[in-house]
Amino acid sequence: MKKILTGLFVVALMFNVAAQETKQEIIIDVTSTDNKVYQSVLLTLKIMSVSHPNTKFDVIVYGEAVPMLLKDKSVVASGIVQFIENNNITFTACEVSMSLFNISKDQLINGVGTIDNAVVEIVKKQGLGWGYIKAAN
Repeated sequence: MKKILTGLFVVALMFNVAAQETKQEIIIDVTSTDNKVYQSVLLTLKIMSVSHPNTKFDVIVYGEAVPMLLKDKSVVASGIVQFIENNNITFTACEVSMSLFNISKDQLINGVGTIDNAVVEIVKKQGLGWGYIKAAN
């Protein structure tokens, strides 16, 4: 957990060092099954969305991490709901992963979007200039 928080602090510090605010778009890639990683993602969003309110974030969740976005199973559901209300933050579930784990769209937290394939979406957004953060422990 200490490594996660240190890493998040360094990322937040890099954003604060920038001379002037430019519009930024950042993907946060989540595949972990570790609840501490989910909590660190929310902490990252809290810090960065306050210090950089014009930055757009897309938390793309796939693989075994999809339960992070389930309304009945997520340990961070209430935090996700608060961030979904922010127009600059989206949470997106991979439909390929959902089908592998027999998860339907109605099981997702209200406001969570879906995409056909997370890897394809990440590559596409990086091609459009989006920054990339891999959430891990």
